[in-house]
Amino acid sequence: MLYKKIPVQMYESFHKIFSGSNQNTFNICSECGGACEHNKIGTLLPGEEEYMAKKMGISVSDFKIRFLDALKMDDETLIHVLKLGKLCPFLNEENEECECRDFKPIFCKIYPLVFTLENEKINFIIDNWCKLSRKKACRLYFETAIPLLSRLAIPIEWLRHVTSYDNLCFDYDKLNKYRRGKSKYAVFSLEELLSLQKAETETTRLCVDFVQDFVQKVEEPVF
Repeated sequence: MLYKKIPVQMYESFHKIFSGSNQNTFNICSECGGACEHNKIGTLLPGEEEYMAKKMGISVSDFKIRFLDALKMDDETLIHVLKLGKLCPFLNEENEECECRDFKPIFCKIYPLVFTLENEKINFIIDNWCKLSRKKACRLYFETAIPLLSRLAIPIEWLRHVTSYDNLCFDYDKLNKYRRGKSKYAVFSLEELLSLQKAETETTRLCVDFVQDFVQKVEEPVF
């Protein structure tokens, strides 16, 4: 199934308003060594590969080969994800900094904010598995991304596919071994991916109707 791609200018607007992590959040992340890089699957929104490829000045096909894999759902829908079984391909291993901070995948940028779906309502969740969730200022800051997400008009049916794995943790050692010998841009079935998961994570819910308006500017958290 094909979904309407989110326009490039919508991605640009999101990143101009919401900065995501800063030095304060990086300091907290360093306490656990960035465990989400070893356990979480990075998913790109519809059309986000085109946006990121444009920002990097490369073709979409080259971007997929260098940075992406795909998950094939039961209805043949392809969901683009960051390469499986490896640390984030945008993470500089020498200084542990993100090399695409200003245009990084939105689902990565808003974490520890994640979501579930119940009918037509999106339930936004602060993932208690992440140490960032333990700082009130940090929780409040990431919740400010909710109205910005509403403007992206993410297809509900696409989100239904993503919820089948987005709140799970995965064994990256197993993923790494399983991926060996596959092509640079590999396609995995959802069944293959789910066979490599860890135990479910504990979360707490923040239920919000997905109709809030855009905000002008979001201040970064100060601790």
